[in-house]
Amino acid sequence: MFGRRKQPRLRDVMREMSYSGSTELRDPEDIDREISEEEAEAEEENRVVDPIEENSERAYEELREAEAVHRDLIAGCVALCVLLLVGMIWARPVWRYAAGVAVGAVVAVYLLVHMYRSIGWALTMEPQRAERYARGRSAIRYTVVLLALIAVMVGLGQTAGIGCILAVAMIKPAAYMQPLTAKIRRKMGLR
Repeated sequence: MFGRRKQPRLRDVMREMSYSGSTELRDPEDIDREISEEEAEAEEENRVVDPIEENSERAYEELREAEAVHRDLIAGCVALCVLLLVGMIWARPVWRYAAGVAVGAVVAVYLLVHMYRSIGWALTMEPQRAERYARGRSAIRYTVVLLALIAVMVGLGQTAGIGCILAVAMIKPAAYMQPLTAKIRRKMGLR
């Protein structure tokens, strides 16, 4: 009643495997045909689903919208960096903190411009190549941030380094503020 469950013997498993297999030999051309069908399916997955025709009105509209978002990001980042200057109340020496924020703001704007251009180029490439390209450009951006931070810390000191880090970090809040920035831009009548 409570005995062990009977396990199949190795000989029985091997016998079952040998009898269940197909005895027909397959033609190598059929195998090649199946492989080419699999490759075609994989290629289908990489194809653009909703292509935008070149020189169409929709393409120009998408481009104008992307440029407006880019300008909003830059404006929001610069505005937040100006707000960071309030930190000069607590920072000593004041000029080093302000210099660090200024360098960080320049680096942040460079990063946004570089990212915008990299995305534009990546969209014109095949998916695998675009992925490699985007990774390479991202590595360049990280290197620029690291070099700028090292230069500021060595040249101006820790207070400037903190200002630089804070200014570069304002890219993220600027991205979250982009709808607000766009709304303000529209109310002011700017394009």
